[in-house]
Amino acid sequence: METYLMKKRLIALAALALVSGMASAQSSVTVYGNIDIGVLTQNNAPAGGSSTSIANGGISPSIWGFRGSEDLGDGLKATFNLEGHFYADTGASDPRLFRRQSNVGLSSATLGTLTLGNQYSPAILAFAATDPRGLRENFSGLYPWAYNSGALTTGNNGNNDVGVFLQNAVSYSNKFGPVGIAGAYSTSETKGAVYSLGATYTGPVSLSAAYQATNLANTSERGSTIYTVGAGYTMGAFTGKLNYLRGTNKNAALVETSKVGVTGVGVDWKTATNNTVMAAAYYGKDKKNSTDKTTTFILSDEYALSKRTTMYGQLVFANAKSGATLLTTMVAGGTAPDKTTTLFNVGIKHSF
Repeated sequence: METYLMKKRLIALAALALVSGMASAQSSVTVYGNIDIGVLTQNNAPAGGSSTSIANGGISPSIWGFRGSEDLGDGLKATFNLEGHFYADTGASDPRLFRRQSNVGLSSATLGTLTLGNQYSPAILAFAATDPRGLRENFSGLYPWAYNSGALTTGNNGNNDVGVFLQNAVSYSNKFGPVGIAGAYSTSETKGAVYSLGATYTGPVSLSAAYQATNLANTSERGSTIYTVGAGYTMGAFTGKLNYLRGTNKNAALVETSKVGVTGVGVDWKTATNNTVMAAAYYGKDKKNSTDKTTTFILSDEYALSKRTTMYGQLVFANAKSGATLLTTMVAGGTAPDKTTTLFNVGIKHSF
């Protein structure tokens, strides 16, 4: 009798181990991130004179995170993403542990993906498809997007983090062949609602359109509106991109304070399977301030030592007019007004 019970226990334990193994096989968690650091020199530094610094995030942000999924069957998955950033030059981290992403969702192969929590704006993800620099962490359309999304002119809407991350948000995305669509809504709560839409078409010709609107904090009044349209075309080793961004902002009295247009054009040349040369030009102008104009030229080279490690060099010429502000710049922190600033950045990015 004891032998019989022992065999039953062993069979039960084996079955439990098998089920547990199957469950773990259906779930996955990935630890990932980037470390991007380099040296940046420039003349006409905003503080005066020339400067040389150890620069964090030349082409990609330095980030770390966890993402995972669980197969629920019938093509349905549960997903999550936790992502924060840090400063590789000092080792400092943001006070908010997962400032970039902290979300959970359900994903269906046919019905699309529903995500709740802190997440990337669908609009900026669409914008990235045709930005001439692919929204590199520095010297790209990322900065007019961020600076024209309300952070500078309409006060702090706590749901809109520099136009890139949306808190208290629910989003839906899906793909229909080469067409991708996505939308998100950040619930007002006490911070102000944010509406974000993005659409892309992927092929030899790529197209994108994006729209994002942010209400003033604690009101239902629109504080900032930003949209972009763009196109790209690939022919052999060359890819050309053209994009237009328009951002408008109002103050607390609902008076329009800025109306910025930024046109960007660029070409990527894949000189080898592991090397890409990029040339881009941006022209930014605020129609509410005739002296707020910045023209930026960027030449860069990115050489992949491996799938995970890339060395890069970037040369930038930024001509800022006398009234130039952050609203028309392509440089983090901007450049000195009424001057032509030259910046040179070399660095290395490693992904894990």
